[in-house]
Amino acid sequence: MTEGQKNTGLTPVRTARLIACVIALVGMVFLFLERLLSAVLVMASDGVKLGLARYNNFTGRFASQNFAEDKQLLSLLKEVQGLLPSAESALTVFMVVAIVLLVIAVIGLALPRQFVHVLVALKLLKWQSGEVVEDSSANIREVLDRVGNVPLKKLAVPFAVILAIVVAVFAIRTCQQSSAENSVTEAFAELNAQAGDYIAAQKAYFSKNKALGNAKALQMSDSVVTDYFIYRLKGTRFSAESRAPFANCPAGSKWSVHSNTKGFFEKEITFFRMLPKDTACVKLSIEFKNVGRNGVPQKPEKP
Repeated sequence: MTEGQKNTGLTPVRTARLIACVIALVGMVFLFLERLLSAVLVMASDGVKLGLARYNNFTGRFASQNFAEDKQLLSLLKEVQGLLPSAESALTVFMVVAIVLLVIAVIGLALPRQFVHVLVALKLLKWQSGEVVEDSSANIREVLDRVGNVPLKKLAVPFAVILAIVVAVFAIRTCQQSSAENSVTEAFAELNAQAGDYIAAQKAYFSKNKALGNAKALQMSDSVVTDYFIYRLKGTRFSAESRAPFANCPAGSKWSVHSNTKGFFEKEITFFRMLPKDTACVKLSIEFKNVGRNGVPQKPEKP
């Protein structure tokens, strides 16, 4: 930056603004990568859950034990599942880096003179010979003191914009997480209600006929499909299969209630409630084992 270029070339102010624009562009790239990785992560997570659910049933286990392609695919799914936590951590890192870069860019654009002094004090830039600048030999502490004396009204707008962006991002994520939790709670409340209705109907039929009833005898549908589950009533067995993943509980997970009788002269009805083997599903539906018991509310724990 020579004296002749002061008005037509890269003046200190123009240099500061150019650098701030470059930093803003890099910040936007990180923000784009974060959004792209987030979308890919959602698809990968759903794919892994569906794949593991496929190999969690009888035919899937048989295939994974006897066919090389299924063995390889199951191994790949488990490797991807192990990488998902690292990918989620990378999302946070990308978001933080993007926000920091955008904050620096906004400050550089709003306060170019102070910004260029900071860059020079940090030895990221240097003045060319012949450049006439005020206090060009100031150290970093003096520069920061001068920046600190900038009127607050000049800083209010850029910091308000950055704060609004940060609050909006976290608010959207919080709303998404809250919506997902509410869906899980609603799904398992529905599951418990359906299982409770079956147990109540079976108890009522047994008390009158001293026998167990099928779907027709109980006047219930043998198949019901909702947004969350596929319910089936085959013989005296009630079952529910999830249509979508719930948190870490994969789609295709099954819950069931088996009815039986015991006793010879005086028969009694018994129910055996079976939860999926997946511990994530068990944690989400822990109250299922108490559905239909006297004095026990049919309400799931909030995950």
